[in-house]
Amino acid sequence: MPESRLEHPIGPIFEQELLKDAKTYVYKKTQDGELLIHIFFPKGHQESDRLPAFLFFHGGLWDKPMITQFVPQCMHFVSRGAVAATAEYRISKTHQTTPVESILDAQTALLWMRKNHSYLGIDPHQLVAGGAGSGAHIALCAAMHKEIEHDEFFTSRPDALILYSAIVDTSVKGQTTARFPTQKVARKTSPTKHLKRKLPPAIFFHGKEDATSPIATVIKFAKKYKAKRNHCIISPYSAATHSFFNFNVSRDNYVHTIESADGFITELGMLQPDEDHYIDAH
Repeated sequence: MPESRLEHPIGPIFEQELLKDAKTYVYKKTQDGELLIHIFFPKGHQESDRLPAFLFFHGGLWDKPMITQFVPQCMHFVSRGAVAATAEYRISKTHQTTPVESILDAQTALLWMRKNHSYLGIDPHQLVAGGAGSGAHIALCAAMHKEIEHDEFFTSRPDALILYSAIVDTSVKGQTTARFPTQKVARKTSPTKHLKRKLPPAIFFHGKEDATSPIATVIKFAKKYKAKRNHCIISPYSAATHSFFNFNVSRDNYVHTIESADGFITELGMLQPDEDHYIDAH
């Protein structure tokens, strides 16, 4: 059984309030400290259930702690009968680490959920990874890289992806690549270098005015993703910047993106249809 925590070692009171209904577990112990995952369960949940699961990774350019960013999305999918979680990962501000460690932590978190599926009451073959910015980047890396984290039965590769303002290219020198140990490492780990067949279905939500991850780069990446015969949808938003989808930035964009994501996952057969939440992802 996974190790759990009864209290949340989160600083601000409002963050404690947002996480009060979650169960917290240690999913990884590193030389930089313990990493926690905060999991929300639907009412009546049983260990014997085999529910679809969602795991979200916050943004912040592999630097800022934003663990509660995806609590609203978690609560939505819990209302749809799924298990939903948000995972901490090593970041430079807290752990003095680089995106390389963040990539490894995302893989560990996904594998941890699969390995503990019988305790969490989830289906290990219906695990969706989501994220924003750098969180979307490490979710993509978990889907595209050769699995570093795996065991005899499971891998860290998610079964579908929900990506907001994704950073997809770290092969070109810029503000994102500067955070890697070297330019060579940034190129080697860039999702653009790992496009291939049999990748998870993915939906990209992206603002047309995103200065951190230009939408032209994401559109090009999504086209190549599809060209490899992978299922991929890109949903652009006009007059929208990098944080456009957050609940506290635009309620309308939050509602539209979450309902579109719901429709996308429903079409994949991981959620039951619900007209109150459904928007055709296409």
